[in-house]
Amino acid sequence: MKAIVFFITAFVLLQSLPLFSQCISIELSVTWKMEVDIFNKDSMVNTPVLNITYRNNCEVNYYFFKVSPMKDEQSMVTCIALIQYMKPINYYERAKAMQGCGANQSLNVIIGLEPIRNMVWLLTTDTTEYYEDSPAMNVSCCLNSVYEYYYPAYYKKNENRNSDFVSADMISDSIMSGSVKDQFVFLKPNEKYVDSYNLIGYKIVEGCFTFSIYKDKIENYVLTSDYDSVNNIFSNPKLVLPPVVGEYKLYSGPFNTNKVTVCFGEK
Repeated sequence: MKAIVFFITAFVLLQSLPLFSQCISIELSVTWKMEVDIFNKDSMVNTPVLNITYRNNCEVNYYFFKVSPMKDEQSMVTCIALIQYMKPINYYERAKAMQGCGANQSLNVIIGLEPIRNMVWLLTTDTTEYYEDSPAMNVSCCLNSVYEYYYPAYYKKNENRNSDFVSADMISDSIMSGSVKDQFVFLKPNEKYVDSYNLIGYKIVEGCFTFSIYKDKIENYVLTSDYDSVNNIFSNPKLVLPPVVGEYKLYSGPFNTNKVTVCFGEK
């Protein structure tokens, strides 16, 4: 199969901000790595990676909730499925058909919405339009198709995952060593922690993408979906996190961050 060549019009436009004036900084950057071409297993391609770097710039041990708790280099975006497939899906052919679907588009990628479903990244246009046939929604669905092929087992496992927490998850022992531990950052003074997300889908669909974090403040709570058996409903109370977990103090308050823009394809 002929190798697909993508022309990168802009490498990385990283806005330089003072990332150390707050106790916590969350820095976005894009780097590149060589990996196997998802459409040609005999070829290697240069693949973009979004790095989210958490830094503790103070002299206190801190823990806090991640702005994007997904793992294994996988991100997920919101997509409304409009087509009902009556036949088995050829994921390879569908992913290949997504090439260039976002060409000449400029979209924002919003990371870290409310601390309840921030595993999902939201694509918007500059005017924040987000409806079924909008460019943002169309590109979101293209990205879903690519990642569904690239990470089939992981994607299927998580696409219908309820990302809400229950109160029992948010006790000190669970946060420190339980099933929710990987959704928190634990930093001693001057330490950093990096999560990396594979952006191969963005390279394939093409377009310009500006990645940013939704808020500039870390909350001291998460939202839960505890079930109210009396009223037969799910509720979403704000559950304040423990002030101390092990040797780490809960951090809440402002953090410094930046935006990063990367473009793929001709524009």
